[in-house]
Amino acid sequence: MASLVSFRDGRPDRANYRRFKIKTVEGQDDFASVAEVVRRRYARLLKEAKVQSPKSKVPGDMTMNEPAAPENSALRTPHSALPDLILIDGGKGQLGAACTELERLGLGHIPTIGLAKEFEEVYRPGEKEPLRLPHESGALKLLQRVRDESHRFANTYNAQLRLRKISESILDEFPNIGEQRKAALLRKFGSVQRLRLASVEKIAEVPGFGGKAAVELKAFLEARQ
Repeated sequence: MASLVSFRDGRPDRANYRRFKIKTVEGQDDFASVAEVVRRRYARLLKEAKVQSPKSKVPGDMTMNEPAAPENSALRTPHSALPDLILIDGGKGQLGAACTELERLGLGHIPTIGLAKEFEEVYRPGEKEPLRLPHESGALKLLQRVRDESHRFANTYNAQLRLRKISESILDEFPNIGEQRKAALLRKFGSVQRLRLASVEKIAEVPGFGGKAAVELKAFLEARQ
């Protein structure tokens, strides 16, 4: 998964925080994951604002054929806007992956930098050497705050996903449930907690749980409160 946080006037803009489950990358590939998130995020903003750029086919998201917004245009949607600065968590490789996707979307004019954790170096497109700001620099402290907030937001979501997975695993103990029946229950109720609160009649509405199976599942869950 990945996280995106937004700051406005130096303060967290929590209404524009976003979480992403990585869909197109298998295994640990940080560069490809950064590229996917940047592609999905800014293709979505362009689509919402109905501003589209040429020569941009975005796999799995959208095809764009209309002119991009002028470089300094105030592109705004009801809930979000193109940022004044994009900060990527990482060094030259992560920054390059992000910039490639932004160029494809016609958004290469947006200032984009990377902040590498080890030495707190700032990487800039086209610059071979990173920038090292003084540790007491207010600019560096702001960049660090943004980066650390994205980590906090991501870690919170990861913890939620782990707890949900642990909770859902209790269904694996129900005899002969199988993956399809388990998935059907979770589609219907969203979580094991909501399933626990459901009546036998509601459980029986799920394919494969008519009559006796619904009663047995209800008793099974109640015995494991």
